[in-house]
Amino acid sequence: MARKRVPKEVLLDFERKMSLTEAATFLETIATKLKEEGQMNLVLGEQQVELTPTERVEFEIKVERRGTKYEFEIELEWDESRPAQHLKIE
Repeated sequence: MARKRVPKEVLLDFERKMSLTEAATFLETIATKLKEEGQMNLVLGEQQVELTPTERVEFEIKVERRGTKYEFEIELEWDESRPAQHLKIE
């Protein structure tokens, strides 16, 4: 039996040209927030998205090249409906 796919909802979409230093600062801020607080808020004008990943996440890095153009993606994915399971041996 095929699982019914839930439609994707874009909660926030941001894209801007910036210096490499600015981009690195954004990444450092994201890493610090997640490491120290376990969550972060993204605010873009009137839009606000609170992200609180689960303890276990799927981490993906992808690098693509098309001619002289490179694309580097970092992705974190988690499922709120699937709590972390711990194997217990007694």
